[in-house]
Amino acid sequence: MAKQSSEDLVLLAALLDDIEQELRRLGYWQGDAGRPEAKAFASAIPFCLDTMQFHQWLEYVLIAKLRALLRAGSPLPERMHIAPMAQEFWRGRWNEHRQLIALLKRLDGRFKD
Repeated sequence: MAKQSSEDLVLLAALLDDIEQELRRLGYWQGDAGRPEAKAFASAIPFCLDTMQFHQWLEYVLIAKLRALLRAGSPLPERMHIAPMAQEFWRGRWNEHRQLIALLKRLDGRFKD
């Protein structure tokens, strides 16, 4: 991701909060109690789909990692394409997940060249 202004970083943090809130609204957010075992994070499969549900990956990998990068002032990814996976994962249930997918599209849009 290109050099971001402090305002961009605040907006990104707010977007991550919005995604968390939507995951909570859908009943997917699990917090520490639902955290997968350590071996689940060692998956070589994209989105850890062989070891966790997609919403778990969003919570425990994507959001957690991006928040850690923001806190540390570390470089952020240059590109992100999460929304297409969300659309595929929730195929046939898009109406229920419309808001979450829209938020993930906004997130993807923040990571374009």
